[in-house]
Amino acid sequence: MLVFETIVALSTPPYKSALAIVRLSGPKSKEILSHIIKKDVSTLIPNHSFLAKLYKDKNDQSPELIDEAMVTFYQGPKSYTGFDSVDFSLHGSMFIVDELITTLIKYGARRAEKGEFSAQAYYNGKMDLLKAEGINDLINANSQRAKRLAALTLNGKNSQIIHSLKNRLLDIISNLEYYVEDQYSDEKDDYNNELEVANSNIKNEIALLDKKIDLTEQANKEYRGIIVAIVGEPNVGKSTLLNALVGQDKAIVSPIPGTTRDVVEGQKELNGVLFTFKDTAGIRKTDDLVENLGIERSYKTIKEADIVLLTSDCGFKIINSNVELLNLIKDKPVIRVATKRDLGHIDTEADIQLSALQDDLSSLIDLIFKKLSLEHKEEADFLGQREEDYLKHIRDSLKDASKAIEETQMIDIASDKIRTAVALINEMAGEDLNKTMEDIYETLFSKFCLGK
Repeated sequence: MLVFETIVALSTPPYKSALAIVRLSGPKSKEILSHIIKKDVSTLIPNHSFLAKLYKDKNDQSPELIDEAMVTFYQGPKSYTGFDSVDFSLHGSMFIVDELITTLIKYGARRAEKGEFSAQAYYNGKMDLLKAEGINDLINANSQRAKRLAALTLNGKNSQIIHSLKNRLLDIISNLEYYVEDQYSDEKDDYNNELEVANSNIKNEIALLDKKIDLTEQANKEYRGIIVAIVGEPNVGKSTLLNALVGQDKAIVSPIPGTTRDVVEGQKELNGVLFTFKDTAGIRKTDDLVENLGIERSYKTIKEADIVLLTSDCGFKIINSNVELLNLIKDKPVIRVATKRDLGHIDTEADIQLSALQDDLSSLIDLIFKKLSLEHKEEADFLGQREEDYLKHIRDSLKDASKAIEETQMIDIASDKIRTAVALINEMAGEDLNKTMEDIYETLFSKFCLGK
């Protein structure tokens, strides 16, 4: 991926449609454009669209027409990529698209790789790595909630938060470095006081990161969609409940125990959140090899689920004696669902009693949202597993710094751990790792007097 090259790609799905958009971006964009349109490219007005005939070679005696299209020229650096770029709005034939792209390549462009337009934008300082990932998250959003979460990361607040954190950590380092020689002195009053202040500030940052990490974990769960495992003994109405929740006949319903022998799933967007409901094989002791394989998959599904609907039509006595199952669900949100209420089955131990055939399931859905804390009282500023991992690593480095202060009383050890956190912040934002020391020196020397 060479960001200085001029690249071209189809920016809309590769299907026959009314319109198709081809994007050209890079230093040679205007020169390449000059070969295929008769308009003088030196007169182009940036950000203005115009109708033009596109030719394979405008200088041919009888130039071959590719298409008549709307053309928009964007002049760098005031463009998405930071380079000169051109968008062609064509008629949506893939034959026309291929012909145009082949022609643009002939005059000096090359086919873009995945994400390369955004890579150009990142290189040219049009966005940082966090915003670039936010764009990708927005494109891949599969529900209203996922789209909202991804859109929030595009406002730049996440970048402001980590850069503000970095500046506070740099202040802590510079203050500590001022007293570094005093760690070997007999007079340590100021030294010990500075250590105490630094440790208090570090713990405040850890508390803030803990909160950000909790919100990010929740946002990531909601973005990818919630996995719900429907679990119970055979023939208690699990398949009927799955079908009712997704509004389709996904699972075969039969009075014969053991009908479901593999995990059956269905998806449904509820209140803007995508849910994947998984009907599992009935859990019981059996000598049937195939059914046992299904039960093993049930346990695997439970392990991967975000919440478990534990179903029964005759009480939870047998389930309560299943040690393996109880160990799997002990740290997960669980809703005990008493099924077949229409047949007179009542269970006072259940969290909810219902008939999947007759009842409106809104009460169950409300309970699921409550158990998973999906009320959205506070939004996350970060999204994505990468961001979550970096925040955790930064927090762990600060915990190590705090521990070093409390156990060794040595500034240089604590300072080194905070440097690691600053380096992680720079890496998270996609900045050069050499910038870490530059940041530290800049902050340290900014505290000197003018002229010193």
